[in-house]
Amino acid sequence: MIAVVTGGSRGIGAAVIREMTARGYECHDLSRTSGFDVGDEASVSRFFSELTQLDALVNNAAILELAQIIDMKVGTWDEVIRVGLRGAFLCSQAAFRLMKPGGTIVNVSSLSGVSGADKFPRMSAYVAAKSGLAGLTEVLAVEGRPIGIRVNAVSPASVATEMGRTAGVGQDPLSPDDVARVIGWLATPDSAPLTGANIRIDPPAGG
Repeated sequence: MIAVVTGGSRGIGAAVIREMTARGYECHDLSRTSGFDVGDEASVSRFFSELTQLDALVNNAAILELAQIIDMKVGTWDEVIRVGLRGAFLCSQAAFRLMKPGGTIVNVSSLSGVSGADKFPRMSAYVAAKSGLAGLTEVLAVEGRPIGIRVNAVSPASVATEMGRTAGVGQDPLSPDDVARVIGWLATPDSAPLTGANIRIDPPAGG
């Protein structure tokens, strides 16, 4: 079984690769650390064209840039959306073309992208990217159903990663492994026939 994980060099992505490997997947990391740009159409097309099989895709790549809206540079806004949303679109499009029935996609959104959840200042671009990713999940699930591809999302609360520490908005953060276990379940047949879901992941009760 073959899995592709974007942003897999650290944090949640690295934990997902460990989890998926333990479940028997051969994992490919598409991250800046590995020299890959998920927002570049040519790079994505070239990589996926070299695969002969794809069973699971985890769209995890994201960046966080903090700025009040009046100070946000357009280039900064565009880059956050390019990596976090355009990248997921490009990889999902390529995956749809390659996957056979039974394939799964998991998008890593955030409570920042969940309607009604608390929002925090200086995170407008990130919130927009994650909100868009949640909506993309729903429509891809509809389009994937007739061809046997399931698409789900997870929306974790604050996670103990470098990005989570930069955001600085959560108490009792989840560990990356907490999130990876849910993603691993969603990315495998264990979760069939669930599709179109956006699973909120909060810290365990009691701490």
